Parts: sequence; C-alpha cells; structure tokens
Amino acid sequence: MAAYDYIVVGAGSAGCAVAGRLAAESGARVLLIEAGGSDRRLEVRAPLASIRQFGTSLDWNYESEPEPGCAGRRIPLHAGRVLGGTSAMNMMLWVKGSNLDYDGWQLPGWSWQEVAPVFARIEQGPMRIGRLPYPDEVSKRFVAAARAAGVRANDDVSGPELEGAAIAPVTIHNGQRWSTPRGYLQRRKNLTILTKTEVQRVIIRNGRAVGVEYSRGKRRHGSVQQAFADQQVVISAGAYRSPHLLQLSGIGPADHLRSVGITPVVDSPRVGKGLTDHPHAWAIWSLAPGYVGLSDTTHPKWLLQWLFGRRGKFANSVVEAVAHIRSVADLPACDFQVMTCLADATVDPSSGKLEPALSIGHSYWTPKSRGSVLVRSSDPATPPAIRMNLLTERSDVEALIRAVQGTRELMRSDPIASCVDRELLPGPGSDIETRIRETTITTYHPACTVAMGNQPDSALDEQLRVRGVDNLRVADASALPRIPRANTNAASILIGERCADFLLAVSPARHSVTASD
Repeated sequence: MAAYDYIVVGAGSAGCAVAGRLAAESGARVLLIEAGGSDRRLEVRAPLASIRQFGTSLDWNYESEPEPGCAGRRIPLHAGRVLGGTSAMNMMLWVKGSNLDYDGWQLPGWSWQEVAPVFARIEQGPMRIGRLPYPDEVSKRFVAAARAAGVRANDDVSGPELEGAAIAPVTIHNGQRWSTPRGYLQRRKNLTILTKTEVQRVIIRNGRAVGVEYSRGKRRHGSVQQAFADQQVVISAGAYRSPHLLQLSGIGPADHLRSVGITPVVDSPRVGKGLTDHPHAWAIWSLAPGYVGLSDTTHPKWLLQWLFGRRGKFANSVVEAVAHIRSVADLPACDFQVMTCLADATVDPSSGKLEPALSIGHSYWTPKSRGSVLVRSSDPATPPAIRMNLLTERSDVEALIRAVQGTRELMRSDPIASCVDRELLPGPGSDIETRIRETTITTYHPACTVAMGNQPDSALDEQLRVRGVDNLRVADASALPRIPRANTNAASILIGERCADFLLAVSPARHSVTASD
C-alpha cells in the first residue's frame, strides 16, 4: 500500500502534462499510472508507422454500438493504450482551435485571452511543433489548388485564425513523433510511473477521493492493489475511459449505475453524456500514372532511410496537407478540416500491395449529434457501451455532403486535376448521402463526456473538480464543454497544463525538483 501526494491516472496528452509539471515544479510525490506499455516502439516513433498501431496491443480497440445514422455499422474507435496515450498514436496535427471556441465556453479562466499564453508556453517549451519535412508533390499541388480556388494562403492554420490551406503543422521533431512523454516526463525521484497498470476504481471515503485500486500486468481478479493520495487524484484516462472509471467508482447517473449493480456515491447525470466527435467522410481518387503516393512504402529503402537518418517517407505523417474552410460562406469561422492522405484510406495497409491513390478526408468541426459512454457492468474488465450517434442530426449529413461536393469541384481544377485519375469514392453516379452513411467514421477526437460547466449539474466545475467529491479532478478531452474546431491533442494538453496550474497554486510544497534528483 503506497502513499503519494498526487495520483494521475492515464499518461496521455493531458496526464503527462499534469504529472510532469507537478513533479518538476513541486516537491510532491507523484504517481502516474498508465494501462499501456513503453512507447519505445517503431510504430510510435516513426511518424508514418502510426496506423500500424490500430488493432494491436497499443490500441484500446473500442468500437461503437450499432450506429443508426451510419447504416447500422459498428464504428472502430481507436485510442492509444501506450505511454503517451493517443498522442503516441494520432496523426500528429497541431491545431489549437478558434478563439470563438474558447470564448464560447463562457467559463472563467478559459477565454482565448487566458488560454493563448498557455498554448504559447506549450509550443515554446515541452512540445515541438514543425512542418512536414518531405511533403509529396501531390500534397503540395492540393495546397496550391485550394489556394487558387479561394482558400486563404495561410501557412499558420493552427489558430485562432484557422482559415487557410497549408502543409500541415505537426508534432514531429527531427523526423520523429514528439509525444507528451517526450515533452513532459523526465526521470525524477519524486515521480513514479507505473505502466501496464489498469486502474479499476477511485477509492472514495466520506465524500473525498483518497486513492485508487489497480491491477498490474496479467494479474487477474483477486490481485487488486491500492495506492493513496494525500492531496488529489486526477483522472486523465480519455473521453471513453474517464467517464467509465468515474461510473465504476459510483459517480454518474444514479439510476443507470444501480441497474448494472453499482452503488451510487454521487448522482451526476451528465457523466458519460454529451459524447462528441468530428464525423469524418472520405472521398478517394486513384492517382494518375507517374504518381505513387504511399503505394511504395513497403520498399525497404524507406524504412532504412528513417532508421539510419530519420528522413524520407517514414518521417512524414499520413496526413500531409490541410485546408480549413467554411462550407457555407457566411459562417463565423471554419467548419471543416479537409486533409490529404496519399493512399486509399479504406484499404487495410497490411493487406498486401497498395494501389496509388489519394484520399481526401472531411472532418466536420461543428456537429450537432451527441452520444454517450455508459458502464455496462460493475466488472472493470467489461468495456463501456459507446454510442457515437454520428449523423443522427440532419444538419451534420448536409454539411458533409456540401464538403464532398466542394472537393469534387476542386479535384477538377489544376494543379491537382492532373494528379488524379478515377473517382473511387463516392464514385460516379452514386448517391453521396448513402455513401457517406456507409463509410463515415470519426476523426478519433472523442470529447465532452465529463464536461466542465457552471451549472449545478455539470460534471466538473471550471477548475476541473468533480462536483460532489473532494480532491478529485478530471483533466483530458472529456472535460471540454464543447468540442473545438481543432485536432484535440492540443486542447487536451492545454487542459493538462491548466490542471497543473490549479493544483500548483494550492500545493503545500512548491520548490522545484531537478531532473537529476
């Protein structure tokens, strides 16, 4: 039975920021717990190899319930189960969002004016932000075509002025993924990191979070261990795991908890509700002769170039270029991120020879559809029921149709038209709405399931404190009040930084600890 000052559950985008800063800027004893293992893996470090994590032990391998708005399909929901969490799995795009997003929350401490200096601190300190070093000719032509069509010529599309077409800003440094463990975690005597360790419940006594129960490695039921926190427990397990863990601990909609055999501790009806993601629809073309895209990446030369020089195609993200657009001219800000992928995104890359193709992704930033994450059982090993409810709001479908139609027009114009040959998806003569419902996925940006708010029934207050339980906070994308116009890695790190700010402001021990201690 170990005792610490702080316990942080989840070493992902936000959790590493919380734990790293607490350990570095105070003398507190910090325990960081991660369900996955080491990030010293080719699939993590080599940017292009990220999709090789999908469906492996590095992935939580969740899937949605059958989706009524998406032809009844179960949609795969990839999330990183590794040191770094989804910051070790994502496409590494760095987009902070619009000032309208943060100002629209109307929460003290979270306006754009207040978060902009925190983003600057992140970008100039622990995180490394750059441009793709080796963009393909097709991606460069996509940017040129979008600009020729009227999209702003703006190289800084990270926000708050989002509109523009550019080679993507990414968390890649010297040809390697720069995830949050690399930015925030250093070896310190006051920081303990447990990997391959799964938290099962928060221990709550007399209305106060005092620790966690967890199991390690391959141990089964009956080998549960405990760790205790004198100051705070911080849940940073992500938009699926955080609400699930709170519900297992008795914090959530009371009637539902009772129905699955969990005794409610706090009736918090919004825990697990409000799940939001950016619906994502592909349009795909075969490439014209002479353009290969990623179809030749199985050739050993590309991997050798990365292994011995951190260069070449494996030093690139799968997504090379983006265009942030308004699908309707009079919108107050962009509502779509349109992106390039130099392969057929619907084909399993391990299936054999890849044909030259260009996929254009359409990520809808302002959806109205909302879902939920609800515990199914008191057994922590049972995954939660995840209902995305994608495309259940008509306006979301109409927005995706507009975006795909706009891309079709763009692809008929030079300099991109000469790079492509035949339209594969939606396909000539096909019904766009039908194809969208049959193929739409998420952008893997789950958020808002334990949202901050200033209402009495909000799951969290504006300082990320769980209402109804002392000394318990949630810091990750689940805390977002509304999903921003952004790739949510940046917003998640922001939340981790703000959580650390809140905790350090009241920490009883503020002297810093050097990395060599």
